[in-house]
Amino acid sequence: MRARRGRLSHPFMPRTGFVVLLSVCAVALVACSKTPSATSPTTQPSSTPTGGSSSGSSGSSPGVTATSVTVGQVDDLSSPIPGLFKGAEDGTKAYFAYINSLGGVNGRRLILDAEDSTFQGGEVATVTGNQIRTEFALVGGFSLLDSAEKPLIDLAHVPDVGFSLSPGLSTDPYLYSPLPNPENYYPLNLFLFLKQKYPQAVKKVGIIWENATASTTAAENAVEAAMKSAGFDIVYDHGVGPFDTNFLPDIISMKNKGVKMFFSTELPDNYAATLAKQFQQQNFKAINIEGAAYSSQLLSLAGSAANNMYIEQGYALYLGQDAKTVPAVGLFNKWMKKVDSKPNFEIESVYGWASAELFAQALKEAGNPPTRSGLIKALNQVTFFDAGGLVPPSDPAKAVPSGCFLLAQVQNGVIKRVAPTPTTGFYCGTDKFFREPGYTPMVRPTS
Repeated sequence: MRARRGRLSHPFMPRTGFVVLLSVCAVALVACSKTPSATSPTTQPSSTPTGGSSSGSSGSSPGVTATSVTVGQVDDLSSPIPGLFKGAEDGTKAYFAYINSLGGVNGRRLILDAEDSTFQGGEVATVTGNQIRTEFALVGGFSLLDSAEKPLIDLAHVPDVGFSLSPGLSTDPYLYSPLPNPENYYPLNLFLFLKQKYPQAVKKVGIIWENATASTTAAENAVEAAMKSAGFDIVYDHGVGPFDTNFLPDIISMKNKGVKMFFSTELPDNYAATLAKQFQQQNFKAINIEGAAYSSQLLSLAGSAANNMYIEQGYALYLGQDAKTVPAVGLFNKWMKKVDSKPNFEIESVYGWASAELFAQALKEAGNPPTRSGLIKALNQVTFFDAGGLVPPSDPAKAVPSGCFLLAQVQNGVIKRVAPTPTTGFYCGTDKFFREPGYTPMVRPTS
């Protein structure tokens, strides 16, 4: 449902992801002392970015020269977990490398200056401020502390093309997302489909979710409000912490309450695998629908317990299952491998790629030489975007999320698309949304 997803590599140690990690960070925040900014070895430092002059030879826009356009990005790279969101950098670089191989945009190469947040709001603000002064725009960044960017981009009127993890930034008029995610405007199509397919099971729903911070609570509240509006009856609801790894008490309680459908948008592959094994041990037959379990490790972690598990998500099966039928997946895989010998194939890399593609599409219409006001004007015209089928169609200009989804299922050890999802693309149904009180349509700046 929401794109706030996570993955883990060791059974009970967070690796890369932000839902589970949010709780780790909330617990450990006071211990995160300031460390020197670490620049990824595959990027250029912001102190000397290529094309970073505030008065390029082809125009007055920062980061623009006659032959290049440089953009900034801030990611959580070295802390709180090493390599946390490197996938965002890999995905952005991969798309830039692809578009540069075609000659760039209007004859200019795209250059990424990716910097480390060091998991400190002050560092996010400092780096973002430097990039705003010297570079054309912000593209593809991924940080748990991205709210520190908001006052800076608002003051400077700089477009930020990416995906926000902070509710405040996700509705900012200068944020243009390839996957808009306002918390108070929630898609209902998945719930309506499940209600039609399993009319009795939706009357007895159990949920386990990540109770980490105010943001994760708000996200879960949005999910549950939408489910209830679609006719779901939630009879078991438990928010867990990052170190809650034994779900047996939950399973026993759900069995006692007669739960027929289990639903989670927040359990990463590792936790979903543990849960599936414990379902199997307890002979608990509830329909299992996971929203964050898709990974290259899920099947090896869960074994036969994963069979019949549903996986719902808002992106194509980018790990390879869709490579032959969705050209964008093959392109994404090809260029990810070109820019890094060990690329991070994870959801953050999809967001990086999609953000880079949205930026490049708008840059073509941003003037020659491009200007920030021209870029904003061009982004305001992008009312349909799907990254060639890598993500479901949405309206970035109006910040309207997609109502489409992909439903997959583990069948005999293989993750496959299943009905109502078509063989390519996504299922969009009636495109209905649940509007919470206070929702207002996006009003974009004109410059």
